[in-house]
Amino acid sequence: GTTEEKKEFLESLQNERSKSVSVEQRTRRQSETTPMSSSDNERDLFIPIFALVSLAGLFGAYGYEMLRLASRGELYLPWNS
Repeated sequence: GTTEEKKEFLESLQNERSKSVSVEQRTRRQSETTPMSSSDNERDLFIPIFALVSLAGLFGAYGYEMLRLASRGELYLPWNS
């Protein structure tokens, strides 16, 4: 009884595995042929978020230094010479 149930369970697991592998291979082939696959609704936002945070930090540091130097009278502007 139990050995036959275990065999049936293992066979069903192997069938599910082979089905999922074939589905993965199909989606890989589709994603290779089409650059933007429609099945991938979740977008990776790491790069745009990183770029915006980096730019905000750089412009913030630049603006801070400009204000700091201007408040101390050390800001060099070529048209004021």
